[in-house]
Amino acid sequence: MKIFLTNKLYFSILFFGILFLDIYVKLNLEAIPYRIITKPLIILVLLLFFIKNYRKSQLKSNYVIIGLLSFLLGDFFFIFYDFIPLYIVGMVFFVAGKLCYVKRFSNQRDFNMLSLVPFFVMCFAYMVFIMILVLDNLGSFFFPVLLYLFTCLISLLFAYLRKGDVDIKSFYIVLAGVFISVICDSITVIQSFYYEDFPYHKMIIMLLYGISQYLIVMGLLNEEKKAEDVFIL
Repeated sequence: MKIFLTNKLYFSILFFGILFLDIYVKLNLEAIPYRIITKPLIILVLLLFFIKNYRKSQLKSNYVIIGLLSFLLGDFFFIFYDFIPLYIVGMVFFVAGKLCYVKRFSNQRDFNMLSLVPFFVMCFAYMVFIMILVLDNLGSFFFPVLLYLFTCLISLLFAYLRKGDVDIKSFYIVLAGVFISVICDSITVIQSFYYEDFPYHKMIIMLLYGISQYLIVMGLLNEEKKAEDVFIL
């Protein structure tokens, strides 16, 4: 087992093997008891791999660990999505996990607010578009869904703000992971509250979710901080 937690290639094979197993179980078997085992395994192995490989010198890595634990708990509660209180609890844990990622992404560099205006406009337009689609069917889920979408966009913003503070490879891997998670969350909300028969949603949502978590963790593990610019007079 040790080689799967120390070698990226072997771990990747293990991770995607578990991910595809869970997708198979989701499509073909009963959620209880089978997905109680397969779904949490996706985040569990990712958490173990991160703990085994993160450098102690990396600041704020504990936020990743707490975030993954939050996603792990959220995954468990989402299995019982037919029971609304547990579904909301799952959303709360997912929001907590995303906020932990936001804290991990944050840096101390100054940034130009004016340059972020186009980003804010696009994010606002995205949120308005999704909310208009699902508004009539939200009911008591209005504020939870609004908070969930807002947290998604905040995580995307802070992933983008890593640019210039970390190496380019880590920046793009994490940004890709967060962007994919936004797509995944958008499909989830649309399928849950607007278009129940979204094509292949069971497979697409889990596949995008697994890929996004994998990319975020791998990108953070390979992060190299850029040195501050030094001007010699």
